[in-house]
Amino acid sequence: MVLLLSALLAAAPAVSDKPPADLPACPSGSETPDVAALMKRTETVLEGRSMVAVMTMGIKTPSYERSVKMKLWTKGRDFALVKVLEGGPRETGMMTLKREKQLWNYLPQAGRVMKLPSGMMGDSWMGSDFTNDDLVHGSSISNDFTSSVDKTVEHEGRKAWFVTLKPRPEAKTVWGRVEMLLDRQSCIPLEERFYDEDGALARRMAFSDLQKVGWRTFPMKMTVTPAEAGRQTTISYAQLELDGEVPDDTFSLRRLQQGKE
Repeated sequence: MVLLLSALLAAAPAVSDKPPADLPACPSGSETPDVAALMKRTETVLEGRSMVAVMTMGIKTPSYERSVKMKLWTKGRDFALVKVLEGGPRETGMMTLKREKQLWNYLPQAGRVMKLPSGMMGDSWMGSDFTNDDLVHGSSISNDFTSSVDKTVEHEGRKAWFVTLKPRPEAKTVWGRVEMLLDRQSCIPLEERFYDEDGALARRMAFSDLQKVGWRTFPMKMTVTPAEAGRQTTISYAQLELDGEVPDDTFSLRRLQQGKE
């Protein structure tokens, strides 16, 4: 998942100034780039070796609007922790932990931990249009999908590759197909379109506010618009640290059971 900050940056981002030595270059001038290298670069830029971030999630539905402030820690693709810092009475203090293929929720009101089955990765996270998979980086575009660059298109004044991703047979994903518009200048997604197994468009995810963060160009805001009319969820970062050191104990089940970050 994931895969975001606005101009309300509360603190200067702490990031590495040098890209990984094995990072593929962005093939901006190529009409038919090496798609495997392109997917690896895109995923590395968006996720990094680790991430510590504070973000605000705004949820809009036909009947209400609300916002949730949360903190995210990740380490590679296998470890992620999300904690709600500010939200409703039942939400504040809630945590979601991913350790490899397993997912848990800590429910502060009940003071207990609940393990989630893998089949819930595609479920909504806290009533938003983001899924559990989005929040904890469950799926990998380079490992779980086969990709093809189909053509070059114009998107809001930018030249972009039109990339089609199809899930591998062994991949655990709810999507039947994903279409991605990749900015040719930065190799960063501008938009993703998610289709269900019947081929119907389920949602769009727009990436915006591209900014220079260390050696990266990074999308500081993500907006998800599902097929259901009147709904939209936006995530914006308020603090961001990439490629730093995150202790392994951050992702321990013991700390989750104690309700600690």
